[in-house]
Amino acid sequence: MPAEKLPSGPPTRSVTAPAYSIVGMYSEPTEKRFVRHVAILAEESSLESGKRAAVWHMGPPLVSGERTKKRIHGAQIESVHLSGRVPLDLDQMEGIKDWLEEVDKESAPEDPFKRYLVRPHCVWHIAPETDRPLYRRFSCVGFVLECYKSVDIDLVNTEESDLPEVDFETLVKAYPGLGRDELLLQRAMRGVTRDDLGIAGEGPWRIVLAGYVFHALERVPSKGPIPETFTPRSVIEAHFPA
Repeated sequence: MPAEKLPSGPPTRSVTAPAYSIVGMYSEPTEKRFVRHVAILAEESSLESGKRAAVWHMGPPLVSGERTKKRIHGAQIESVHLSGRVPLDLDQMEGIKDWLEEVDKESAPEDPFKRYLVRPHCVWHIAPETDRPLYRRFSCVGFVLECYKSVDIDLVNTEESDLPEVDFETLVKAYPGLGRDELLLQRAMRGVTRDDLGIAGEGPWRIVLAGYVFHALERVPSKGPIPETFTPRSVIEAHFPA
């Protein structure tokens, strides 16, 4: 299957997934099907529901290669519940590898929250003195989508006007830390504010949610052309299966 919920057992059964597959994590324990996080598998792996996996992702911190990996002594997500893949040819796999290395080498600050973003899904930080792009900021979804877009695979429509509205309750399911009041949020994120993350005000906001990626992957055939870019119609599609 191009996208699936990993079997939870008993008995436990693993699923073998190639490098650069896409993996997801549910917002447990309250929302069993709400996808909270999405990442790129760093190596071919035998995946088991609820187990760790080595990934490249925007945590935060962002980890996309050896340079950023060394800062945090490795890169894993603690619990994988979903996997999906697009059949990649050798050129596309090499292109993804090159993109990850490029992001890894960007002139970014040490503070991991300076690269973090909720809305839009991705944006370049521009040096005010020189107008030169220094590094990209991502949400976890944005990191995955831009990686695949670098090899001409456009999984999810990120045009803000086409996205469903997300209310505060749904926002906190996707980003649990944002349920704190503003002062506590700034303490936890080293001075970063909701405005910095692109979610000022009371909402609703139009945000790319992690679950949309798996609905896009579900449409991908094992052979043949990749379907048109997936446009989510409802925040129900933040759940997978919906």
